[in-house]
Amino acid sequence: MSGKLLPIALLILLAGCASTPDLFPEGLRQPSPQQLAGAPRSVPQGQRMTWGGVIVEVSNLPDRTVLEVLAYPLNRSGRPDTDATPMGRFLADREGFLEPRDYAPGREVTVSGPLLGYRDGKVGDAAYRFPALAVQQLQLWQRRGAGSGGSPRVGVGLGVSNHGGGVGFGVGF
Repeated sequence: MSGKLLPIALLILLAGCASTPDLFPEGLRQPSPQQLAGAPRSVPQGQRMTWGGVIVEVSNLPDRTVLEVLAYPLNRSGRPDTDATPMGRFLADREGFLEPRDYAPGREVTVSGPLLGYRDGKVGDAAYRFPALAVQQLQLWQRRGAGSGGSPRVGVGLGVSNHGGGVGFGVGF
């Protein structure tokens, strides 16, 4: 019986090691919000962009919610890599209401949608030009340390018994 379980266990292990598809593959090879703010004519209005980062501010308006986001590069899963250098700020404009306690400052998001254009605003007392996206796809990431680090985790265990000569093998996800 154990001779049949080993190939199955190996297949499960290999499946756990397979790379996951990119959630937002187009977001990994685009100009950053900071680059676009400095060269606003470089990307036409309406072009789909994918950016992610940390929410700085949430503004609920009568018919929409606007998130101000400090951008970071995206990892292979599409999650912002907050250990990297920030890449400017952008606005994520979504129709309807987003709960400000869920979309609170400090939460990580990834946003995909067409470029609406640019909005002038301020960061502190400094003037700032924000690229704005119309949200078509919005991923609110779980807080780090809350059960999901953004990457799949696989654990492998091997056990040997001297009572009865048994061998055990396990894979955990």
